[in-house]
Amino acid sequence: MYRIAVTRRFDAAHKLKGHPGKCAQLHGHSWVVEAVLISRQTGSDGMVLDFDKAGVALSDAVASYDHVYLNEVPPFDSEPPTAENVARVVFMRLIERIERESWPVKLESVTVWESEGARASFSSE
Repeated sequence: MYRIAVTRRFDAAHKLKGHPGKCAQLHGHSWVVEAVLISRQTGSDGMVLDFDKAGVALSDAVASYDHVYLNEVPPFDSEPPTAENVARVVFMRLIERIERESWPVKLESVTVWESEGARASFSSE
């Protein structure tokens, strides 16, 4: 199985309402998002998918979250803007893109880092 990964960054603030710790207060992160795509074979060009194409898709998936207060942006205006939920939402956005453009890959996972030592992932498995 081949695996490729692309990462993108965005900066955004959030707060976790009802959280018992300091994350209940407004704070920001330089979020890092990684998408891992898999395929059993490469195309005739020797690639699973061009990194630029995958990177543009990931950039598009996170663009509406850059330099915003996540709690005010759908769907996080109605669900907690946790790293877990950001990973799931980005995953679903990428799945839609892959299906719409009929890419010959499967999205394995999306991982979101809030900081260097804290990350959450979402996958279809």
